Amino acid sequence: MFGAAWSTGVYLCFDWPFDGERVTPQVNAEGADPILVVGGTGDPITPYTGARHMARALGDGVGVLLTAEEEGHGTYPQNGCVVKAVDRYLRTGRIPASGAVCRGDMS
Repeated sequence: MFGAAWSTGVYLCFDWPFDGERVTPQVNAEGADPILVVGGTGDPITPYTGARHMARALGDGVGVLLTAEEEGHGTYPQNGCVVKAVDRYLRTGRIPASGAVCRGDMS
């Protein structure tokens, strides 16, 4: 499923010695400037539902979801549309329009 590039790296954390936290931390950032959250619809490592949840949890007017209709893990810097939106956000603070979608174009 992950191909040759992932064949040795996919199990790097299988024996991680920590159980991790079972409590969901509060991430509401009410009153903060907009925070851009990028989620890929076909990401097998960080599912899109998590990005949707994070954007909602940050609060109205704060969490802004940019959807990348893309297969694979990580869309930055592979997807040109995502790169443009993220770079603009980091340089100017301008966020994409609500509901913005980047179509698949990873190379």
